[in-house]
Amino acid sequence: LFETHPDVQEVFAPFRGLQVEQVKHSKELRSHALRVMGFVEKAVRRLDQPDKLERLIRECGRNHCYYGAHPHQVQLVVPQFLQAVQPTLGDEWTGDVESAWSTLLYNVTYIMREAMLEEKK
Repeated sequence: LFETHPDVQEVFAPFRGLQVEQVKHSKELRSHALRVMGFVEKAVRRLDQPDKLERLIRECGRNHCYYGAHPHQVQLVVPQFLQAVQPTLGDEWTGDVESAWSTLLYNVTYIMREAMLEEKK
């Protein structure tokens, strides 16, 4: 993400001024990735509870405002996330699986953006 969108790196205080290679090997990036996966796990567990899921996503969006993220930046992670998850699933990664993850993530980022825009008002 930081290679294709260097402006996003500036949102992450621990990564400001670092080279992309330094970021790739940082414990802060690993920690953030684990938090993202924790969020995804919570979101998936709430798929059958839309009200709770939406509250979770909106809270995440509002939190990103405090970190300095911009609403247009949140959906930039979708292709990166898909690219990262695909090798983990190996042969289980199918067009249907990709479509399901893509749909989920674009919906999540849409709701996050809405919450961020509301927060910035």
